[in-house]
Amino acid sequence: MIPLPDFKIAAQQMFFCWNTDKDQAVLERDGRIVWQGSLLPSFELSDEYGQTYYTDAVISNVSTLSDSRYEIALEFGEIGRGSLQVDTEAWGIRFSSLEVVWHQPTSIIALYFGTKEMTDKERRAAPSLAKPFWPNWKAEGYCLPCAGTNPTRSFWRFFDMGDSLLPLGSFGDAMGTSYAAAYPRPLYAAAMGGGDGWLSFGPGAIPDAAISLQLKSATSCMQYLYREDLWEAPDLLNRRWSEPLRLAWGMNGYDVYDRLYQTFPVSGPKSPIQAKSFVCTWGDFKEGQFDLRAIMERVSRLAPADMIVLDEYWETCDSSGIPDYKRFPEFDRDVAHMRAEGFEIAVWQSIGWIDQPEAFGLTDKDLLCGVDGKPRLWRWSGDPIYGKSYHYCLDPSSERTRSFLTERTRTVINRLNPAALKLDFGYGLPGPDVSVPRCPELRGERLCSELLKIITDAAKKAKPDIAIIYYGLHPLLHDHFDVINIDDLGDAGDSAEYEALGHNQRCMWSALAARRGMLVNTSTGYYWETLEQILLNTAVVGTNGLTLGATDRTGKAMTDSQRLRWLALGRWRRPGSGWSPLWLDADFGDVSREPVIRSWGRVEAHQDGDRITALALRHASGDEMAFPQVSGIRFTGEWALISQDNEDIRQCSKLACIPFASGALTIEGVFEAVIEFRHQEERETSKVSASDHSGNVNVSISGNELNEIIGFMLVR
Repeated sequence: MIPLPDFKIAAQQMFFCWNTDKDQAVLERDGRIVWQGSLLPSFELSDEYGQTYYTDAVISNVSTLSDSRYEIALEFGEIGRGSLQVDTEAWGIRFSSLEVVWHQPTSIIALYFGTKEMTDKERRAAPSLAKPFWPNWKAEGYCLPCAGTNPTRSFWRFFDMGDSLLPLGSFGDAMGTSYAAAYPRPLYAAAMGGGDGWLSFGPGAIPDAAISLQLKSATSCMQYLYREDLWEAPDLLNRRWSEPLRLAWGMNGYDVYDRLYQTFPVSGPKSPIQAKSFVCTWGDFKEGQFDLRAIMERVSRLAPADMIVLDEYWETCDSSGIPDYKRFPEFDRDVAHMRAEGFEIAVWQSIGWIDQPEAFGLTDKDLLCGVDGKPRLWRWSGDPIYGKSYHYCLDPSSERTRSFLTERTRTVINRLNPAALKLDFGYGLPGPDVSVPRCPELRGERLCSELLKIITDAAKKAKPDIAIIYYGLHPLLHDHFDVINIDDLGDAGDSAEYEALGHNQRCMWSALAARRGMLVNTSTGYYWETLEQILLNTAVVGTNGLTLGATDRTGKAMTDSQRLRWLALGRWRRPGSGWSPLWLDADFGDVSREPVIRSWGRVEAHQDGDRITALALRHASGDEMAFPQVSGIRFTGEWALISQDNEDIRQCSKLACIPFASGALTIEGVFEAVIEFRHQEERETSKVSASDHSGNVNVSISGNELNEIIGFMLVR
């Protein structure tokens, strides 16, 4: 018998080899294993009599279609046969298509990558025999951005999590996964590796299944959950998947996600007019503070912004699109007053919840229902015993549902003319264990993406320049919204320290989307103490947002220094979308530690080359700090440097320098003027100086001056 060929790729100082004869794949660096496991698909199935069974693929033949494309013939024992098209790329491996033909009517419970039926010896060592198979992907650890909360965690050793189901798409604990709310999901990807490198993996198209990373003791697999033993299969004999799996590898957790996401097309740059600072009312609403006039006056006095976001509770009920005049008796007058004071309005909308379906002409046939035909209920987190405020869930299979979402969106826009819609709770929908859309093509991860698409299409038709605010780092979603909101920071933990650490991580991961043209709003959590560090990173990330109420749970409120930092970012922030990170002093994390950014920058691409347009600099103590990537700049303390035109910070006509802590800043070069901006009794004053005799600009600030000085403008 002629041996089957191996797939071999050398890239990123690593060597990947897939022995197709044994279905054993290994990623190595200098002979040390980074990751290993099987790659052929396997299935958990159910027949027409309800009997469940498992089958994994065996290769019968490999045909070469080109230098980089192969057709693999598969056999699934007596159950069926199939074919897998594989492309070898410079960046890794692409499973372009998978086709299966069953010999008898068959329903798919789940599709897996990375499982095999256990041998007798393996069964005797397995901690559970509930299933005849076991995951076999193995590495030193896992990287899944912000999947752990309180404090934020993105890395685990291979044995830390035991038996776990980690969400990769829109479904949260509805499937029994660990709780992680909005940002940064959907990721549609995960990564495994360690000190020698990392492997990332995920689908190349949004799947019609709920995807997760399934951990069992010390190994794992990718699970595509269908549960067609409960729901009618689209075809009981023939199935086809487009782009079910891609593999890429890199040196660290950030790098490996970046390389995988680079294999997808880049969405066009978002419009600069959609990059708006905001203050969100959730910080007040969640504490029962509903005085819109008082909120607006506080915002106007302390944290002026481009727009005020009316968050959940502004409607009579979720998804009504009708202002709650009982809660806000002067709603129309208050909104008009906000506009008169120069604020634009944005409104919160749930993607898939509805509280009173009958009031909008919807029936059970328009909602997600269980096997019993009764509508399912869900909320931000599942608790059938003590949970309150459950919602019905919309099924986009229904034309009435689609019409309702379209009309509701159009009505909200016509009534309020919002500058943005803040969409939420894409993760707050039941999974396929209890419900699926009636249309099979809209099941799995397509449920959330379809709801998002319906609302966005209706909004853009009614108002083309409206901004859609959502979350999710994966490029496959970025055509359906404009602004990524680093939300909900409450998941980072119930302390200011945890929020600061969590937001820092979120900023690092947000660069994955910013590199592909997305706008990012940094938002905040629920502790005022974290604001300076959030705003310092905002200088790089993009636009400032605020979700805090008048006081936080510790009784703290916005300080004078924080107010000036907010004003400085609002005045001098970078416009537009699309940038790449410049890592000056950053730890990307590993299985032994979490990632952290200390100093970094923003690089914007232009036809004549890349330009560094913003820096966030941190140096807690000791001698002056300098980085070779930005020569001619030395500092102590914490500073944001922002170019005020489209030139590099070393050539721009005006350079804003915003202090965030006491310290000093020296910049080499000849400047015509150095303007100091103060804010006293709401009036700006300035003091003018210029470069010294050695051709340097030196500015410094004390702790007390942080309460008086907004920043410095260096004019060339």
